[in-house]
Amino acid sequence: MNPLFSIVVPIYNIERYIEQCILSIINQTYTDFEVILVDDGSTDGCPRICDKYAKCDSRIKVIHKKNGGLVSARQAGANKAIGKYIICVDGDDWISKDYLERFAEIIDKYAPDVICCGAIWVYKDKEVKKYVGIDSGYYDRKRIENDIFPILIERKDGGYFAPSIWAKAFRHELYKKQQQLINKFITIGEDIACVKPTLYHSQSMYVIDDCLYYYRQTPSSMTKNKKSFDWNGPRLIGQHLENQIDMNVCDFQEQVYRNVVHNLFNVAVSQFNKDEPFSMIAKDIKEHIEESYYKNAIEKCRFTSIKGLLASIALKCKLTFLMYIYNCLKNRISE
Repeated sequence: MNPLFSIVVPIYNIERYIEQCILSIINQTYTDFEVILVDDGSTDGCPRICDKYAKCDSRIKVIHKKNGGLVSARQAGANKAIGKYIICVDGDDWISKDYLERFAEIIDKYAPDVICCGAIWVYKDKEVKKYVGIDSGYYDRKRIENDIFPILIERKDGGYFAPSIWAKAFRHELYKKQQQLINKFITIGEDIACVKPTLYHSQSMYVIDDCLYYYRQTPSSMTKNKKSFDWNGPRLIGQHLENQIDMNVCDFQEQVYRNVVHNLFNVAVSQFNKDEPFSMIAKDIKEHIEESYYKNAIEKCRFTSIKGLLASIALKCKLTFLMYIYNCLKNRISE
């Protein structure tokens, strides 16, 4: 009989953290699950650690694959999963002891397509609870359309439904279909590309009013590395959302424009992390934001938030010095 949960853990060179993650899963109070550890070509001790735990616990399966990035690792895990629901846990994070039990209770009572909970963001010197940000409880399709669709991608004031793939459980068929459609070249925002269409196609959802997932804030995490992001990312995500969500429903096309511009601004700002002259970077930014897809999104996006307005104006007017200043301030705060 297939387990209730398949827990997919993508792993790449996180030897320092992976054992805490694995232990938090195998020591759950609820035991009807399988764990799929996806070693995405790690060059440290992760492959050995994964194999060690697989020998000790029959619920653990290990996939050793060539490095292909987070999307390909999650796709490999989804292909092997046999659970009725799929849960994603990043290899440098961990979950509360009753994480699966709490989710199982909801499934037993409501059997929703998606379940969400809050997370505890763990910093070096503190922990911060971050709830889902919407009312807790059961959402049928009508309530999803009324309450979630207006914020599914990005609202005018910058509000949006939590895009993280972790701290959620998805019905197997829904998740697997959407995960397999994601372009492997998306390296930033891949959670958005999976979560938003999955929820759009869901008939029901449940929001747990508690923080059960521990999200580790490390200096080396992908979103905190001082590096430049890929120019293709915002376009690939935008086009993916346009293909998987009916743009004639709600105001989704306008939401996509805002999300593309939001992501594009972050990509443009990140270019100043390169060790290149300002003039060269500025020229590169101006050329990329002239691409037809981006130019159209910049022209048609509408924000009411100050941050959104400034980002769209900076892109529209090609204010590269403002982007440079913003990047300097951003890096200083993260230090």
